[in-house]
Amino acid sequence: MRASTGAASCPRRVRTKRGRLRPSQPRDRRHGGKSGSDEKLATPLKSHVAAMDGSFARGQPMHQTPADASLTSPRHARSMMLRYAVRSLLRAPGFTLAVVLTLAVGIAAVGSMFALVYGVLLAPLPYGEPDRLVSLRMQTAESGEIGQPPALQVTYAELARTLDGVGFYRTGSSNLWVEGSGAGADSVVATWVSASMMPLLRISPLLGRSFTAEEEVRGGPDAAILSESEWRSRFHAATDVIGKTVIVNSVARQIVGVMPARFSFPTSDTRIWLPAKRSDDATVGEFAYTGVARLAPGVGLEQARHELGTVLPSIADSFPHLASGGSTAAWLADVRPTPVVEPLRDAMTRAIERTLWMLSAAAGLVLLVAWASTANLLLIRADVRQPELAVRAVLGAGRVRTAVPVLAEAALLGTAAAALALMLIVGAVRALVAFGPAGIPRLAELGVGAPAIAFVVLISGVGIVSCAALPVIRSWRTRPSVHLREGGRGTSTGKAGSRFRAIVTTLQIAIALSVTIGAALLMRSAHSLYRVDPGFDPAQVTTLRTQLPFARYDETAAVAFYTRLTERVRELPGVDDAGLTMKLPLRSGAALEQTFRTDTDGRTRSLPIGIVDDGYFAAMSIPLLAGRGFNCLDLESGTSLVISRHAAAALFDDPIGAAAIGQRLTLAPSGPAYTIVGVVGDVRDQDLARPPSAMVYRPLAVATDPAVEPAAPRNLALVVESSAAAAAIVPEIRRLVNALDATVPVYQVETMSEVMRASTARLSLMLVLMTAAAAITLMLGSIGLYGVMAYGVALREREFGVRGALGAAPHRIARLVAGQGLALTAGGIVAGLLLYALAAPFLRSFLFGVEAGDPVTLGAATLVLLGAAMLASWLPARRAARVDPARALQAG
Repeated sequence: MRASTGAASCPRRVRTKRGRLRPSQPRDRRHGGKSGSDEKLATPLKSHVAAMDGSFARGQPMHQTPADASLTSPRHARSMMLRYAVRSLLRAPGFTLAVVLTLAVGIAAVGSMFALVYGVLLAPLPYGEPDRLVSLRMQTAESGEIGQPPALQVTYAELARTLDGVGFYRTGSSNLWVEGSGAGADSVVATWVSASMMPLLRISPLLGRSFTAEEEVRGGPDAAILSESEWRSRFHAATDVIGKTVIVNSVARQIVGVMPARFSFPTSDTRIWLPAKRSDDATVGEFAYTGVARLAPGVGLEQARHELGTVLPSIADSFPHLASGGSTAAWLADVRPTPVVEPLRDAMTRAIERTLWMLSAAAGLVLLVAWASTANLLLIRADVRQPELAVRAVLGAGRVRTAVPVLAEAALLGTAAAALALMLIVGAVRALVAFGPAGIPRLAELGVGAPAIAFVVLISGVGIVSCAALPVIRSWRTRPSVHLREGGRGTSTGKAGSRFRAIVTTLQIAIALSVTIGAALLMRSAHSLYRVDPGFDPAQVTTLRTQLPFARYDETAAVAFYTRLTERVRELPGVDDAGLTMKLPLRSGAALEQTFRTDTDGRTRSLPIGIVDDGYFAAMSIPLLAGRGFNCLDLESGTSLVISRHAAAALFDDPIGAAAIGQRLTLAPSGPAYTIVGVVGDVRDQDLARPPSAMVYRPLAVATDPAVEPAAPRNLALVVESSAAAAAIVPEIRRLVNALDATVPVYQVETMSEVMRASTARLSLMLVLMTAAAAITLMLGSIGLYGVMAYGVALREREFGVRGALGAAPHRIARLVAGQGLALTAGGIVAGLLLYALAAPFLRSFLFGVEAGDPVTLGAATLVLLGAAMLASWLPARRAARVDPARALQAG
């Protein structure tokens, strides 16, 4: 009974010649005969197969119900494919997380830089026909760029045929107060513009109108245009603001317009625009303006530059006199200025352009390393899945069918990485807008718009498709029988796969080394820059500014106000000294320049001037080298000068300065003469990286020189040296200012140490970003090396077991594996040094106090990389040394 039952339920097994068991067939089947039941099924089966031949070749079922059709539709197939890819990725969370994070970091790095570069350098200016807008400036062979007088606008507008409109502007600070608001006066950034400026830019006010020609004439109506933010904060976005009054520098001005939020000319911190007043007499005016023009249709830059060069001397015909009383023609002959014409966008971004492109290149290298790491991870995963793909190929799947699972996983990984990268980019851009250095133009306009999103989608798609295509193409070139016969080990250990992974790893190491060298050189530059002697002692020095209104303070009243304030500040407890200056060292903006002629040889030279009082040098700890500083008599007469050591060397060939004492300088071409009473140490006026300027210091005199900017004695900086902290001193100074005039605001409060840090903010930003790029590439390169080495050890585990069984010591196996890792590292170091050699000429201009080929820096960066590579190689080597021979041979 058991035998018959067993025969009915399970076929009998017989042993073959090779010792394998197979099901036993009925005797008639073994001899090629057919049973009766087979004969009954043969005829209908043949007809059924014949009927399905055509549909089977087309991949369609013969008889489809509606449910069958939905299950075999392309949409259902895609859905099943994606669900399978999701499940496959969730079963490998380590791999999925590594690929997504690696790609997201690389995409976020280059995407953030693209948002910055596009917003600052590439995006068109938010004005009408921005490609035709140009910046107009003047320069001299001796002094470089100088300001322009308003009279030049009239000359260009009347005589230049290559220009379709001209406007001028200058930026400063003003006291703004709304009467009856209950709030005090605030110092805001104001821009004085010509009446033609808004129509020239083709920007219409949000409310009201632009300035009229009558409002820019001296003595004309006093008008003002508010920014959108100022309109909202002070007037709560009231639509009836037009016609209301604001007090600007104690002058009541009627609000005639409100500009839209997107208008940020010339800088994003401008809060109010005022009409630039020009006199009707024959004087040139202040040399304090910058010009903007619109090129006529079909006119190029060179054509406009040539015409303006011929028109510029004509200014002497209509405006024969300077504001200082000299002759315009004599000034033109002496200084020989030439016009500078360049696109307005280039003029705004010229100072930051090279820095941004350099950082973009570093971000691109980070992306390359991320792509290389992703390609290696996908190749390793494809090697693991080769048996599965081989089974698909044997069962009839074509090349496209075998590639679909890999590409589906890649699409999911790329989508997740792009989404994460976009979130990182948004956070990075917002942080840059909030905390970025003030020197970056158009910073407030930055955002993650359609161009940045499209760029992220593009590089995500290109990167993940390129990385996924590598394992797919490699699988197509290998016969499925190889994987089935060798259990997936054949191709994994093949020379082609190992060679490609080695190339990718070498590329990662090379890029990591080149970026690390760049970051190390920037660190050395920053260290050298921070150690530069600025010419003064910033310790315990606090600075602040006050803005006196023009209407209530003429030159005499302004000097009297500052004199009383300084005397009272010096009496405060903890204050060692206090002084006044027109311009602080290391602050943005060029110092006012004047042309002097020496009495000894008659040579003329244009030199920057500083207006200071008798306490400035002591408060800033600027050393006195020869002679004396200013005293009370100098402040009253204004006929004495103090020059810097660099000026003494330039004017009198005396670097010590003793020969300059008692010499006289005459204001060119025919101004008054001044006597040099002292020589002080050089001060780095513009930048710590630039050599000190040849400065001429003039006293804060009651009779202010007409050539000096009229705003100078009304907007001075107070410098206070004190043993007390700034937080304790500043409230007391505010109280003194309020006691003298409650309507005068105190602003721009900072210590000189903060001023020094702000002067290096751009280098600090570049250093932070380059260091981050170096850390990311170094980390990804080390992880890539570790991954390749660990995967190689896993594939060769049986080999290491055999070596151990044959008597190889564990430390010899570890040395073998570590040596292979160090060989890859050595190749990467050589390639990295070659890559850096190509990039060194571009990096050289960003360095200070260190050479691009500094061997100490190159050696230190190489050692850092070598240490990371040794750690990445040591971990797999230790694993190889601990392989148990018995288990390895049993598993094999």
